[in-house]
Amino acid sequence: MYVQTYGRVYQRLGEKQIRLIRLEPGTFGQPLICSLDTIDLNNPPSYEALSYVWGSEEKGKTAQVNEEDINITENLHVALNYLRSESETVTLWVDALCICQDETSDKSNQVRMMGDIFRKATRTWIWLGEASDEDEAVVDYLCNASSATDIKPKDLPMPALQYFFGRPWFRRLWILQEALLSRQPVAQCGNKTTDFTRIVKLSTDLIFDNLGNNRGDAFAQCKLKRCLHEWDALKGVLAAGGWPLLHAMPMTETLECTKFEDRVYALLGLATDADRKFVQVDYSRPFEEIQTELCAYLICSPESPLHALHYMGAASAERDGVMPSWTRDWTAPRGEKWSLIRKAANVPAQERWHMLYTTPATLGYEWLNAEAERVPWTMEPTALGSDVVRFSTDLKTLASKGIQVDEVQSAHPAPLQGAEAAWKSTCEEWKEKALENMKAYPSSEERFEAFCKTLCRGDYRDRDGVLRATCGDAYQTWISGQDHSSSDGPRDDFSFRVKAVGMERSWVITGRGYAAIAPGGTKEGDLICFFKGNLDPFVLRRRETTFAFIGDTFIPDLMNGEWIQEAKGADVKEFRIQ
Repeated sequence: MYVQTYGRVYQRLGEKQIRLIRLEPGTFGQPLICSLDTIDLNNPPSYEALSYVWGSEEKGKTAQVNEEDINITENLHVALNYLRSESETVTLWVDALCICQDETSDKSNQVRMMGDIFRKATRTWIWLGEASDEDEAVVDYLCNASSATDIKPKDLPMPALQYFFGRPWFRRLWILQEALLSRQPVAQCGNKTTDFTRIVKLSTDLIFDNLGNNRGDAFAQCKLKRCLHEWDALKGVLAAGGWPLLHAMPMTETLECTKFEDRVYALLGLATDADRKFVQVDYSRPFEEIQTELCAYLICSPESPLHALHYMGAASAERDGVMPSWTRDWTAPRGEKWSLIRKAANVPAQERWHMLYTTPATLGYEWLNAEAERVPWTMEPTALGSDVVRFSTDLKTLASKGIQVDEVQSAHPAPLQGAEAAWKSTCEEWKEKALENMKAYPSSEERFEAFCKTLCRGDYRDRDGVLRATCGDAYQTWISGQDHSSSDGPRDDFSFRVKAVGMERSWVITGRGYAAIAPGGTKEGDLICFFKGNLDPFVLRRRETTFAFIGDTFIPDLMNGEWIQEAKGADVKEFRIQ
C-alpha cells in the first residue's frame, strides 16, 4: 500500500511542472536513496526516463525519498539497482516515485503530461528484467547480426527468442508511448543493453522475412508483435499529427494495463491534438462515464460520422444496463471482435443518400466542443440542422435516421474454436441451409458463390489485391483437402480467412434471402438497417420503445450501394438506440 502524503515527501505542482528523482550513487544491493526536484517541463534540465513493468506488489521493497521510505515494487527496485551509478548521481523520471500515487489529482495531472515527459527525456531506459544466460545470448545475437540477411532460420535460438519476446514488458500497453515517443530508447536486460530501435528492426525481420513455415513462432507470447511490425509506420503517423484513438484502441486491444481507464489514458501521448483536447485525464470519474463519453465523441467524428459504430456494440453477451448498447465496453474480454467491415466502399455515404432523396443531407452532428466548456447534449436538432446523429443529455440514447432493409430469418453461431474438421463440418451444414433459403439469387451457382463470399468476407484476393480464384473454387479446394506444395496456397489461406471472419460471429440468412456474417449475439428477428451518413449495414434489436445496437454486418451484395434502387422511396425513420 502506498502512503505518500503531501507535505512530507511531495509538494503540489504547477500546471507544467513535474518531479525528477536524483538517485544517489551506490553499489548493487545498497539502500536506494533519492531526492525529488521540481522542474518546469517547458524548460527542463537533462534527465532520463524509465519504462518498465510494475510487477507484483506483494513482495514490496522501499526507496528512501526525501528521507522518507516509499514502497516500490520489487521489479522497480531491481531496475534502479541496475541503473544506479557507483560514482555519480543519476537524474530520472520514474512514475512510481515522481507521481504521488495516493493523490488522484496529482496522478491525473501528471499522466496528462506523460507523452511530453518521454518526448523530452534525453534517453529512455527500457527495463526488460533480469537476464538468464539465454536472454543475454539473444541480445548479443540480435546486435551482432549485421543485417537481416545474416539471420538463418535454422540458426535461431527459437526457445530463447520466444521467452525473450514473451517478457511482461512486451505485453504492456503503457510502453507504446514510452518507447515510440522517446528520443533514444535503450533496452536493458540484466547487464546487457542495446538500442531498442535495432531490436524492433531485427524482430520484424525475424517475424516476416526469415522464418518461413515457422513464421512468428518466436513471438507466440508477444502481444506487441503487431505494433513492432508497424513501428516505422506508427512513427510516421505520429510525425504527421498523431494516432487517432479510433484506430489506436482496436490495434492495442490485446495489450495489458491494470486500470480500465488506462486503456484510454495510456494512448493519449500518441493521439491527435483533437483527441487529447477532448479526453480529460481524471482518475476520480467512474470508467463507465469515461467510456460512454469517449464512444459518443468517436461516433461524432467530423470526417465520417457514425463510422465508429463499426467498433461498438457487445453482441456476444447481454449488456448489464450500465452502459448503452451503442458503446464499446473496453473492459470486456479482448477476444471479442472489433469490426467486421474493414474498408469503406467506393461511393461516399452522403452521395448514396442523395441518390435516394432529392434534398441532400448535411453532414452534421451533435458535437462536444473540445475548445470550450462542455455543453449539455439534447435530442433537439442542432443549429446546423443535423440529422445524422444526436444524443440525449444523459448520453443514454443515440438517435440517428435510417432505413430498415431486411430482417434476420435465422442465425447460426460459427465454431468458437476447434479443429479444421469441425470448421469444415459446420460450414457444410450451414451451406445446405443457406443454399435452400438464399432466394435473393436466381440460380444455384449464384447462391453458392454468394455463400462462399460471405464466408471469407468478399472476393478471394491475395495481399496485392489480385483475384486468385473465385470464392467457390477456393471453398471446394479447402473442403476437398487437396494437397498444395506451398504452405500459403489457396486451401490454407482460405481456411485462415474463414476462421478469422467467422470466429465469435454468426452466419445469418435474412428474410429477403441473403447470406450474411453478423455479430455473435445476433438472433432471429433482428433488423438489418442503414444509417444516414454511413456506408454499411448494422444489426439492431427491437425493444419496447427503443432499439439495442448489436453490431455491424457483412452482406456481399449490399456493401456497395446495391440496396439503393431497392430502397428508393422507403420510409426514413429515426432509430433511438439505448
